[in-house]
Amino acid sequence: MTLRPPMVRTVSESGAGYGRRRTRQALIAGEFMLTVVLLASAGLLVRTLVHLQALPPGFDATNVMAAQVSLDDARYHDPKAFQRLLERSLEAMKRIPGVNSAAVALSLPFERGLNDGFHLVEGVSDDPGHMSSAAYVTPEFFSTLRIPVLAGRTFNAGDTLQSERVIVVNTSFALEYFKTTDVVGRHIRSGKDMNRIVGVVGDVTKRPGLLQRAPLSTEVTYYFPATQASKGFLQLIHVWFQPSWIVRTNGPVTGVTEAMQKAMAEAEPKLPFAGFHQLSDLQALALRQQRFEVLLLGILSGLALLLSLVGVYGLVSNMVIQRTREIGIRMALGSSIRQAMFEVGTSAITAVALGLAGGLALSAVSVRLIRSELYGVKTYDPFTYVAVLALLIVAATAAAFLPTRRIARIDPASTLRAE
Repeated sequence: MTLRPPMVRTVSESGAGYGRRRTRQALIAGEFMLTVVLLASAGLLVRTLVHLQALPPGFDATNVMAAQVSLDDARYHDPKAFQRLLERSLEAMKRIPGVNSAAVALSLPFERGLNDGFHLVEGVSDDPGHMSSAAYVTPEFFSTLRIPVLAGRTFNAGDTLQSERVIVVNTSFALEYFKTTDVVGRHIRSGKDMNRIVGVVGDVTKRPGLLQRAPLSTEVTYYFPATQASKGFLQLIHVWFQPSWIVRTNGPVTGVTEAMQKAMAEAEPKLPFAGFHQLSDLQALALRQQRFEVLLLGILSGLALLLSLVGVYGLVSNMVIQRTREIGIRMALGSSIRQAMFEVGTSAITAVALGLAGGLALSAVSVRLIRSELYGVKTYDPFTYVAVLALLIVAATAAAFLPTRRIARIDPASTLRAE
């Protein structure tokens, strides 16, 4: 018979591209290594963002508008002038139709507060010197934001520069320094001032200052009356901070910005607001860096995944084209379509498996570079890595075996006639 020599030659020719195929497999493995690293990093950052967004705010931001104003002006260094501004502006804002309450605070939730040093007078810590976030507020601050009062009282018109200095602490402050929330009546010393704790309120999510590195968290905080801010304090603090005027309305805050501006102009014509924010938007502003990091890594990992899958698809497609005659002859000799598809697809899956294994090893090292950006999730979070591997395995399997459908269209009889 004259058939055997061409058949033997055809089958043996299938190894001619062996070296090139190995090179392509190595490139695909490298692509998948990089894809694993990028997807794992993006997944960890996504879980971090989800954790931060799920933090309980500790207040009700519904229908609340806030506006900042700069008081870095010699006119407001005098406590009396400062108090007149607060009284007149808040009275004018409470007259706005639909406004339930109004208040002023040195800083808002989701913002970074003032870090102030203080000394414990009656605490359980061996070290009397400590740091805390601090903010002056007007009496209606807690009711306007609906921050729960857990013990004691908040501030009132009797808290002035001439009266006893008082503060309200949050739950974290009480537990951190006194190991209990039963702290009403105890004292701390800030500078030369002795301050008596008159109330305990719930924690509010903030951007920590010197105390923590997380973008958002609850940190030890104490509040003091704006009416007890001294001249030296006002002169210094308003260089760095712009206090906020806050109003809560009965319904949507649409149009309230113009009304707030008119109310401020009524109290002080030469003091315009610097900017307006709905409190429900402050969380997004505080997490804009984390959102950008997720977006950037998401785009890069998506492109890497696309290139990897194109590489797998291209490798298998090329193998099918190159080995069409070989596959046709083997099918004529009794090999099944399923066997042929599996044999061709396995070459790409092997490269993918090597890439996944190498990617996991590389991720174990490279993920340390973003460790400082992870909060509320472990560096080697099992869920993230399992999800990444599952995604890549499913996608790579589909990309590898889709081109093998051409094998079903190979006609063994035509192949034998060509030989």
